[in-house]
Amino acid sequence: MRSGNRFRAIALAAVAFFVVAACGGSSGGGTTLASTQELRLNIEQEPGTLDPGLQQWNYEGVVGIRTFEALLKPTKDLKDVTGFAADSYSIDSTGTVYTFKLHPGAKWSDGVPVKAGDFVYGYQRLLDPRVAASYASYYYVIKNAAKINGMSPTDPTVDAAVQTLGVKAVDDTTFQITLESPAGYFKWVASLWTGTPVRKDIVAKYGKDSTGVDKWGIVSQAAADSLVGNGQYKVSEVVKNDHITLVLNPNYAGSSPKPTITKMTMFEIADETVAYAKYKSGELDFVKVPVAETEAVKSSAELVKNPELTVFWIDINVTAKPFDNVKVRQAFAAAIDRDSFVQNVLKGRGLSAGTLIPKGMRNYRPDLGQKFDATAGKTLLSGAGVSASSLNGVKYVYNANSPLNKTMAEFVQAQIKTNLGVDVVLDGVDSKTLSTRLRHQQYQFGGPSGWGADYPDSQDWFDVMMTGAGNNFSAYASTTYDTSTTKGDAESDNTKRDSLYETAEKTLVADAPLIFLYQRTSWWQVKPYVKGFTITPIDYFLGDFYPSSIQIAQH
Repeated sequence: MRSGNRFRAIALAAVAFFVVAACGGSSGGGTTLASTQELRLNIEQEPGTLDPGLQQWNYEGVVGIRTFEALLKPTKDLKDVTGFAADSYSIDSTGTVYTFKLHPGAKWSDGVPVKAGDFVYGYQRLLDPRVAASYASYYYVIKNAAKINGMSPTDPTVDAAVQTLGVKAVDDTTFQITLESPAGYFKWVASLWTGTPVRKDIVAKYGKDSTGVDKWGIVSQAAADSLVGNGQYKVSEVVKNDHITLVLNPNYAGSSPKPTITKMTMFEIADETVAYAKYKSGELDFVKVPVAETEAVKSSAELVKNPELTVFWIDINVTAKPFDNVKVRQAFAAAIDRDSFVQNVLKGRGLSAGTLIPKGMRNYRPDLGQKFDATAGKTLLSGAGVSASSLNGVKYVYNANSPLNKTMAEFVQAQIKTNLGVDVVLDGVDSKTLSTRLRHQQYQFGGPSGWGADYPDSQDWFDVMMTGAGNNFSAYASTTYDTSTTKGDAESDNTKRDSLYETAEKTLVADAPLIFLYQRTSWWQVKPYVKGFTITPIDYFLGDFYPSSIQIAQH
């Protein structure tokens, strides 16, 4: 899942603890509960869409995961998957046919039964090139998916091609997916929040806008009516650039236990210092701790630390001068002191990172990573055939929505000046502008942005930088990288997979389309009445898949 500090495009991840705002009531477990079960949280930015198939950032997924259910979900220990919309699944002897048994009696938020055909349409729509879903490439292992998604959106045969996707409804409660070839990681793909059922009649009812884009999923009050989902919650209110409210779906009939929380108000406060002040005044129930408050909260009883499988980096547009020269990219990568960044900018809240794979993953290889070496950086720049002065004015784009983002940008600017002698111009823009420019390579370098594990398998990471991948903002293309990654993805033997992924990592580091910075550890202040949540390294919104385990004490 794309992460970042630009807010999102890029923002520090929002987390969803489940809390309350009033008193009274009792649970069956000995904890006296509040009578009003309302969650007030900050997701920092308005989602670009409420359509789960189009979502990319974690501030969007916080809504998508709760309003729609995918086939599977991670187990609490992250070692495997378990049922979600599907109660169970099986794999045939070839390793290419997955059969999912959907939960009987499941309903949409308007009371209509959920059927396997809804998953067929959801997956077909996800791979339709006219939809342009950022996560489509994750599903390319499905039969004909890559061919379909790679078609021109204007090709008149798209409709017919979409029908050849390797998905079918065996009956109303049996959904089947056929893969191009065996892929041991596919169970994790089936747990992604983007692969959900979608009601064809609902999408058709709300039509398209003047540009031909589905109106369904557009962030507006109309979403309260048009966003029919199969999840535990539904959208009840959208106030532009302020908040989104979710309430329990009264027609939910899935397999997940009923949550305690009946209402969630998701505020969109970009400035972390403003959000922190609202937490202290009691207007938010939990909040990300601003870096400036690190020392003040170290001994706080309300502090919760969350180590994450999340790595941040600086994106480099390899198609734009001067970064079309690999030695210039390598020089800039060598000029950043990551340890200093963690200690002086993040106040120790993280780990320096030189590789794509974070610490805690099987393929973590810090020995292969980028290293800070100012002397080597200058040598590389000289070898590139360019002078430092000729690079003066190169632009670093970043999200100017918060003081921390500005501090990060100024650190990068100072490092490049001190260690290479290049004057970098900072280009602060709003988050939506930044996201657009990154997606369309309308920049030189900028960030930081990054990736948080959608699932704890290295395939989730290496595929990010494949040629043409939706999250490859650098426009990076390498046959060696693509081949090694593709072969690693297909292997079921972990030793062989690791060897292939090692080649991919070495290639990526050598080509330097990214400047790796740090692995994040999130710090949160949480009101003491929050009980029963579990934090894992891939929790961007705590309680995503197991909200019913959280209880809120009377206060």
